[in-house]
Amino acid sequence: MKRNFLAIFLPFLLFLLAGIEVAAQNTLVKGVVKDAADQPLEGVTILEKGTKNGTISNLNGTYSLAVKPNAILVFSFSGFKEKEVKAGKGSLVNVSLEADDKQLSEVVVTALGIQRNKKSLAYSTQTVEGSKLAEVREVNVANSLKGKVAGVHVNPSGGGPSGSSYVVIRGSSSLTGTNQPLYVVDGVPIDNQTLGRPSIFGGQRDFGDGVGNINPDDIENVTVLKGPAAAALYGSRGAKGVILITTKKGKSGRLNVDINSNVTFEKVNVTPTFQSIYGGGYDDNYTSFDNAVIDGQNVSQWPSWLQDNWGGKYDGRLISIAAWPELGLIPYVARGDDNFKKFYRTGSTATNTAGVSGGSENATFRLSLSDMRNTGIVPNNSMNRQTVNMLASFRVSPKLSVEAKVNYVRQHTVNPPETGGGGTSATVALNRMPLFLDLDWLKDYKREDGSAINYKSGTPRNPYWIMNEMLADGRRDRVIGYVLARYKFTDWLTLQARSGTDFYNDTRFSRIGVGTPGIVDGSVNNTEYNIKEENSDVLLTASGNLSKNFTGSFSVGANHLNRRTNSLSTDGTGFNIPGLYNIGNAKRITSSSYPTQKQINSAYFDGQLGYKNYLFLNITGRNDWSSTLGIHNYSFFYPSTNLSFVFTDALNLNSSVLSYGKLRASYAQAGADADVYRTKSGYVLSSSSFNGQPYAYVSDEIPLADLKNELTRSYEFGTELRFFKNRLGLDFTYYNASTINQILPVQISVATGFVTRVINAGEIRNKGVELFVNAAPVVTKDFRWDLTLNFSKNKSKVVSLADGIETLTLLDTYNGAVIEARVGESYGNIVGLPFLRNENGDRVLTEQGAWQRGNEPVVFGNVQPDWLGGITNTFNYKGIQLSVLVDVRQGGQVYSMSKYNQMAGGTGKFTENRDNLIADGVIQQPDGKYVKSDKVLLAQDYYALQGPWTDIGETCVIDADYVALREASISYNLGQASLLKKSILKSAKISVVARNLFYLYRDPQFKTMGISPETAFNTTTAAQGVEMLSVPTTRSLGFNLSFTF
Repeated sequence: MKRNFLAIFLPFLLFLLAGIEVAAQNTLVKGVVKDAADQPLEGVTILEKGTKNGTISNLNGTYSLAVKPNAILVFSFSGFKEKEVKAGKGSLVNVSLEADDKQLSEVVVTALGIQRNKKSLAYSTQTVEGSKLAEVREVNVANSLKGKVAGVHVNPSGGGPSGSSYVVIRGSSSLTGTNQPLYVVDGVPIDNQTLGRPSIFGGQRDFGDGVGNINPDDIENVTVLKGPAAAALYGSRGAKGVILITTKKGKSGRLNVDINSNVTFEKVNVTPTFQSIYGGGYDDNYTSFDNAVIDGQNVSQWPSWLQDNWGGKYDGRLISIAAWPELGLIPYVARGDDNFKKFYRTGSTATNTAGVSGGSENATFRLSLSDMRNTGIVPNNSMNRQTVNMLASFRVSPKLSVEAKVNYVRQHTVNPPETGGGGTSATVALNRMPLFLDLDWLKDYKREDGSAINYKSGTPRNPYWIMNEMLADGRRDRVIGYVLARYKFTDWLTLQARSGTDFYNDTRFSRIGVGTPGIVDGSVNNTEYNIKEENSDVLLTASGNLSKNFTGSFSVGANHLNRRTNSLSTDGTGFNIPGLYNIGNAKRITSSSYPTQKQINSAYFDGQLGYKNYLFLNITGRNDWSSTLGIHNYSFFYPSTNLSFVFTDALNLNSSVLSYGKLRASYAQAGADADVYRTKSGYVLSSSSFNGQPYAYVSDEIPLADLKNELTRSYEFGTELRFFKNRLGLDFTYYNASTINQILPVQISVATGFVTRVINAGEIRNKGVELFVNAAPVVTKDFRWDLTLNFSKNKSKVVSLADGIETLTLLDTYNGAVIEARVGESYGNIVGLPFLRNENGDRVLTEQGAWQRGNEPVVFGNVQPDWLGGITNTFNYKGIQLSVLVDVRQGGQVYSMSKYNQMAGGTGKFTENRDNLIADGVIQQPDGKYVKSDKVLLAQDYYALQGPWTDIGETCVIDADYVALREASISYNLGQASLLKKSILKSAKISVVARNLFYLYRDPQFKTMGISPETAFNTTTAAQGVEMLSVPTTRSLGFNLSFTF
């Protein structure tokens, strides 16, 4: 039963608001707190001196507090000098706080939730405030990081609104394992896998990953720990980097109620363009059509096997369709130019979140309820997500405090579109559809006898049948939470213990309707996943002043991870009662299950020594004992050491130009263990039978009993500089990291009875630079311009593989290209067979002037970008804010299956030129000389022989460069509006928001085809760089409303 949590919560909210009263004998004081640049300050603590009565300024800097007459108000805020102001008899007290240079050092959250002074950090981190992710948002919050963090490469999947996100920090370091970071929410690692692996042949749905369950409105900030030095304390799971998500917490003071409403409308961002001159068949004529007599007329009939468009021009003749006789005779003209646009509707996403928070000196709490409802652009696709988030903290005594959190998520996804390029994809059907068909004719997709209305037999080519009769449904219930206790023995010694869990149940139902072309009996599948991950840790920390000049901090801790998973899948085919899609109604039933368990025990330490608050040395070490490694190698240790030097403090530099300067250096190791069951062979119970008897079989992979962990060694150098009284900031990093002991499956002779064996071998090296710039070029009383810039350049090189192995296939498209790792070259080469060429580089054609395929594979490109960048400009004027984000990718290529399909089927706009087609190449003469070809080719031979019909790969490799207007918003902050001064509202903000607006630049081929270069085919493997006819990307436009009571 669906529940609207907001509907339940609002009466409670109104009750709370009605109960807020101010005693008659008190004075209600209101005002605004700003800095020296006249900008509002959020989070300033305002206390009535001598009492515990207080409040906190909101995002507009405004506050209100009921105090006794003539009370003294104390204003305090990190980084600013404390200020006392007498309330007097008036009700308006505006305050300007002065910056305190001694407090300007920012406190950041690092590994294991340890808070550090930013000036002491000797490695690169970057933080994005939650408001930057929630105002202009994505359904999956990870996608909102795109263009905002240097060194972070984000690609959304093509799975629709529920789709996963592929995130890589500082390049790929694992050849066959995951390259995605660890996500940690309030100190608890969460599972982020995408259940179910998309196939190059289609047939899989993307129901989302773990981070996609997080409500953006609950996020306080996101901190990215980029390198092994930053993430070393998270052990093997943090080897690829860590993304720390800190959610909002309650604060002491009066009750606060926050309401946020975000509504956006989504439309297809880019649309494929098709040729509308030539129709179906081959040989540039109508010979592929059958002759038929209908109503006494001799007509051409579209045969049931035909789908390619290499025939004659649309000439208006009457035709019939063999597989669709009910349609009758129709004029043979192009009428489906808008079929693609017709199919995809306007989607919408509405998110409403209500939160209440508050507390006293000894206890704080925050409760939020959220409801997100999405209607996808694909017919019959939707997603709903409800979340409840509760966090409370209690100071039991001056020494003991406890904290607890529960986050419950319920997500229901209806019919996410298929990914991949298989025949059961609606996007593939639209790309191959001949344009004499009007899509509206296909909306009535089913005949009275239950069979599909389809223009082709054997394969479903009616997109409405696909989306209504080939259904999938997913439901997820998830709980993330923890209990934490902290005991302060003395001012310098603290013990913390925490137990956290991430548990979810994910059930899937899918069915293929009876009568589906090629699968006429229909089928049904029930799959259930149960994932439970438990983390328990303890941390003892001692910190304080060691002497007049030295400070020290030392932590020692331990962690226990227990992870259990189980999947149970049951398939049924054929049905006893037609139309009853229930596994109990199936004629043939098979089932399989796959349980796993993994444990890691860990011990670690973290020590820091500071000298005069400008020189800091930090040393860490961690030892993991992993159950997935070999018996002699299950224990592995990795240390890190880093040094931070604030030279402006050390040298007493006090310049109007250079405000702050720091140098940093670090060295770190990070280990990564293996997937389960790579060290021993086991029997798998088959869901089939042999001679009526069940049987079991062993894997076709030989395990490695002494399997070692992958190991990354990294060093990093950087500098942080601030100029012109902190108006300009620069953070530059250089890093170099090598990952050895890669866990590889290598091919062996099938005569052994196996296909592959597991080995430890191979090395990948990543090196690159990152630059983060933030500036305030213009600051006046009423106007402020802020600018941030992110730039990163990474080079991933395959240093070695196993002895005797020079290449490793990461992904085979089975359509002319593979993604490879090649020794001595960049990770992720696109490799395939080229056009046949002579020694001069000319393409060598057949005697008939047709293209020929070469025999030796060559490298056509690489999936890795040369560099990534993002520029955000924010302009503020008297409460009006305009913000624009431009996202840039330069370099790298993708293999486009959209182009492949349009070339194969003759539907692409680029194939409409079919007059006097002569291949650009040479023909070898009997005397061995080459002459320029003058042979005129049929259209099918000119276009389809360039790749789809010959497996020549280079034609479909396209540059992946783009410049995108990623985000734009304009908002009005009602902080000082007279409307608020006489209401219970503390603040109000209204914004018009837009995301993925358009491309300022993309490769002309993508522009001609109407395809986005960004979508990832697969977010579950290391192989990227294939554009696979995914659901089109969308442009969203809407509004965001936020209120605080």
